[in-house]
Amino acid sequence: MRVGASTACFFPLETEKALANVLDLGFDTAEIFFNTSSELEDSFVRNLKRDVDAYNAKILSVHPFSSALESNCIFAEYERRYYDFVDLYKKHFHAAALLGAQVVVIHGSVAVQKRDLSDDFYFERFQRLVDLGKTEGVIVCQENVVRFRSQNMEFLKQMRSALGNDFNMVFDIKQSIRSGYNPLEFLNEFKNDVRHIHLSDNTPQADCLPPGRGSFDFCSLFDMMNSVGYDGGYVIEIYSKGYDVKKELALSKKFFEGM
Repeated sequence: MRVGASTACFFPLETEKALANVLDLGFDTAEIFFNTSSELEDSFVRNLKRDVDAYNAKILSVHPFSSALESNCIFAEYERRYYDFVDLYKKHFHAAALLGAQVVVIHGSVAVQKRDLSDDFYFERFQRLVDLGKTEGVIVCQENVVRFRSQNMEFLKQMRSALGNDFNMVFDIKQSIRSGYNPLEFLNEFKNDVRHIHLSDNTPQADCLPPGRGSFDFCSLFDMMNSVGYDGGYVIEIYSKGYDVKKELALSKKFFEGM
């Protein structure tokens, strides 16, 4: 079991500097959260890959910066906007392939849109992204995210039924709590569909803490995933507001190494 960290932990630090922090802390796996379109240029991505290779590390996943726009630009009825915007996702998929990342993380549509679009429409649009990801050899995954359609377990079950073998998930502990679910119960339902996991800790008073600072049962999570032969990634994804994230990530790394 190897635990990495996401560059998102250091936002708003520039992506390359955030990655340098992750690597300097000794993590040998990471997720890259891109923050703007210029970072998707091949020259920028290849520089990131050079830095990763220098540490003999591996990028597990890529997170598009455009998640907040997906409702209106991917999962919406205006076809011309979709075709203009989907090129940005092609660039993310290509960047993931250059980095050797297997997973691209998608938030999808917000739970309540101005127009009441069907679940089938959503599933068809998501399948398009999956098929584009395949052309670059990457797996396009639905993350469970509060206030998005994917916050709902029943919706995700329907999505799994609709997409079949093309349904793959990124599971996020804090997002399941914010959506009103017990994380382990949520994960148990989708454990065979999960390809990547975002780790954070929690207490009854706080839903997003650095691992080791709360009371979450990580042993049960790891045991559950080991029981189904999980070979995907684990990355710490916490937010920098309110504490020294570099110090906390170092402590979280020791916490997991001591398990």
